[in-house]
Amino acid sequence: MKCNLRMCVSLLLFALWLITGITGTILLIGPLTAKLGHPLPVSTADTLHIYLGFAFFGLSIVHIALNWSALKAYFRNLTR
Repeated sequence: MKCNLRMCVSLLLFALWLITGITGTILLIGPLTAKLGHPLPVSTADTLHIYLGFAFFGLSIVHIALNWSALKAYFRNLTR
C-alpha cells in the first residue's frame, strides 16, 4: 500500500497520540506505583511526553493544513 502525505501524517499523529497517552498514564500513576514498591520509569516518560507532545502539536497543524478544504466543507454542512 502506497502511503501518501495525508495518510502518513494521520498515522503518525495516531502513533504520537497513543504514546503520549501511555506516557501520560505512567506520569499519573507513577507516584502511586513507587509507593507500592513497583517504580515506573517516570523520568523517561516525562521526557518522552514533553517532546512527543510538541511533535504532536506541530503535526496537528500540518494535518489541519492538509485537510483544510475538507474541514471547511464539513463546517459549512454543519451550519445548514
